[in-house]
Amino acid sequence: MALPFRKPPAAPPTWVAEKIWRGIESTGTDAFLAAWAPHLRIERWGSTLRAIATRPNPNPMDLDEHFLNPPPGFPWKAEEVIWQVEGEKSSTHLFGQGSTTEVRELHLRYGIDLSPDSASGLFPDQRENRALLLARRPGSLLNLFAHTCAFGLAVAAGGGTSLNIDTSARALERGRENFRRNRFQDRDHRFWKEDVRKALPRLVRRGETFSAIVLDPPTFAHGGRGNAFRMEKELDSMLSACFQLLAPRGALLVSINESNTRAGELERRIRSHLQEREIQARLEPSRRPPEVPEIRMPTGIWVFRED
Repeated sequence: MALPFRKPPAAPPTWVAEKIWRGIESTGTDAFLAAWAPHLRIERWGSTLRAIATRPNPNPMDLDEHFLNPPPGFPWKAEEVIWQVEGEKSSTHLFGQGSTTEVRELHLRYGIDLSPDSASGLFPDQRENRALLLARRPGSLLNLFAHTCAFGLAVAAGGGTSLNIDTSARALERGRENFRRNRFQDRDHRFWKEDVRKALPRLVRRGETFSAIVLDPPTFAHGGRGNAFRMEKELDSMLSACFQLLAPRGALLVSINESNTRAGELERRIRSHLQEREIQARLEPSRRPPEVPEIRMPTGIWVFRED
C-alpha cells in the first residue's frame, strides 16, 4: 500500500505481536484490535483495517507510509484501509472502498458496518466472554442491551435459546440478520424492542428463569419521552431483577463501560444483592482478549451461582 504521506508520526502504533495475532486467527476470528498509539486505535475487520483517531491530529496525509501497515514480514496485509476521527460524520478511504463487510469471530459470521455514523455491529473486547459462554453451552440466555445480539449468537452456536432485548429496532434487525447469516432458526430466539427497565419486572412476574444473563448497559441512553437511562442510577434495580431471573447454577456477566466504575465498587454492589437473596455464588473478573490493554476494557464481573 503506497500512500502520499509526508512526515513520520510522533508516536508510531504498537502492533499486536505476531504470535498473538496468529493465536487469535486460530480461533476462527478476524475482527480484533490490531494496534494502538496515543489517541489512536487500529482495528482489523476481516480484510479491512480501520484507524480511529480520538482527535483530528495527526492528519492521515501527514503520516509515514508505514504508519498504517503491519510490520515487515507480518502474515497479513489489508485490502482496504479507512481513516476516521471519532465524532466526525465522514471518513477517508486511504485504500480500497466500501464500508460494509463480513467478519468472523469464534467461527461465527457477523455483518459489519464501518460507516462513521454507525456502530460497527460487534465489540471485539467482549470476545473472550462470548467464548466462555460458548464453552458453558447454557440452555437459555437473557441478553440485556443486546445491540446486534452477539452474545445470543454465541449461545445459539452451543444449542441454546436466547431472549435479546434492546430499544433499537435497527440493531435488533442486524442481530436477526446475523442469526440468518449463521443459519440459526428464529423460532428458538426472541427479539424484543423494549426498554430493559420495563421488560425485567414483567419477566420476573412471569416467573421466567435463564441459565445465563448478560447485563451490559450503556452509560447513558435516551429512553423516550424524557425517560433517559443513566447507568449509575439504574444498576441496582437491574441487578436485583437479574438475580431473581438467574437459574440455580447459572452465570451472570455484569459489564460496565463507564470510566468512573471500579471493579471493587461493582463487586461490593453485587455481593450486597447476593447476601440479600442468600445466593451462594463465585465471582470472577470478566475475560480480557490478549490484544486488548487493560485500560481499554470495561469493568466486568462474572457471577457463577453455586446453589
